Amino acid sequence: MPADLARRPFYGWSVVGGAMGLQGLQAMLFSQAFGLYVVALTSELGWSAAAIASGYALVQLLGGLMGPVQGWLLERLGARRVAAVGVVVFGTGLVTASQVTTLAAFTAAMAVTGVGVALSGFLTLTSAIVPWFHRRRATALSLMSLGMSIGGLLVPVVAASVVAFGWRPTLAASGVAIAVLGLPLASLLRRDPARYGQELDGGPGGLPDAIHGGARIAERDPARDFTLRQALRTRAFWAIGVGHGSALLVVAAVVVHLVPHLESGVGLSLQAAATVVAALTATTAVAQVVGGAIGDRFPKRRVAQVAMFSHAAALLSLAWVPGWWGVVAFVLLHGWAWGSRGPLMGAMRADYFGATHFASIMGASALIIMGGQLAGPVIAGVLADVFGDYRWGFTALAALAALGSVAFVLATPPKGRAPRG
Repeated sequence: MPADLARRPFYGWSVVGGAMGLQGLQAMLFSQAFGLYVVALTSELGWSAAAIASGYALVQLLGGLMGPVQGWLLERLGARRVAAVGVVVFGTGLVTASQVTTLAAFTAAMAVTGVGVALSGFLTLTSAIVPWFHRRRATALSLMSLGMSIGGLLVPVVAASVVAFGWRPTLAASGVAIAVLGLPLASLLRRDPARYGQELDGGPGGLPDAIHGGARIAERDPARDFTLRQALRTRAFWAIGVGHGSALLVVAAVVVHLVPHLESGVGLSLQAAATVVAALTATTAVAQVVGGAIGDRFPKRRVAQVAMFSHAAALLSLAWVPGWWGVVAFVLLHGWAWGSRGPLMGAMRADYFGATHFASIMGASALIIMGGQLAGPVIAGVLADVFGDYRWGFTALAALAALGSVAFVLATPPKGRAPRG
């Protein structure tokens, strides 16, 4: 290795930093702020919660449908180029959404936004990080997810802007910010370390190998990584996908409907509801840091099983425990579950199937995950329209989350690596 390459800092952490920043922008300006716009759109345009939630669900639908093609693009073009296109399209979608006056125009704007969110979001960012880490993979992905938490902590700033200037100027400014700030962050998403004369995790040594079901995963051997076709033939691929989708059933519903429920069901002001979102995000951030360290040392699927029951308990608390007690219990339980489980989904797939074809495997998984992302907001919105509040919708989702833990029980590691050749 040339001396100048050896002296350079490990680029893996700058990749994590860029991914963290992009996650933060998405969370602050769209994903975790979307509930603010549900309230504003309902008030100004008179649309139902289910109709608006369908727009958000469209974003998730496009992310799932694009997954296989996006995985193919990532393996050939790299995360940097895909993310750069994504942030421009994402910003264009938000600016377009700020001008809508009809539900059809809103749906079209959400379609553009969905393409941008997918290209600059979870699949792209996870695929950028995975090739740089092995022993500290869960920690790296947890730090990436920390960006979402930091963005969530800044949601009150967006709420203040909506109150002071209105939802249209706020949404338009958010679109411009996504593009202007996102492009420099996307430029940090370098391809695999071999291209820069570097090694996994920055060199030899580090933390112990990842553990799954009592068995340690051997040091990465690209020649024995699974192809997409081989991964599709394993039970683990489908079980992880179903479990991940069950978890996002809850997460997506909370993103869309938490603020409206806190306003109508608990009686909080918009600013107070945004503060609850910030508190939830702070709890999630702590869990992400702790969960990453736990995931690098203990079986990830066991952590995920516990998290699914925490998701269920959180929704039941929010639905049925009156006043602030229910809100506090929800923040603690859901924040822990989301933060500790979320980063482990990508890390588990990479540990099971290897890093060489991770993007295409993760892209195919998006088609399964999409079911939960689509169903959660719509189920909660429809039941809220039928019963007049969110209690029964949240209860139904809690039951589905508890059942989702079974998928992680079944997600045992595939037997060995894929055969050579």
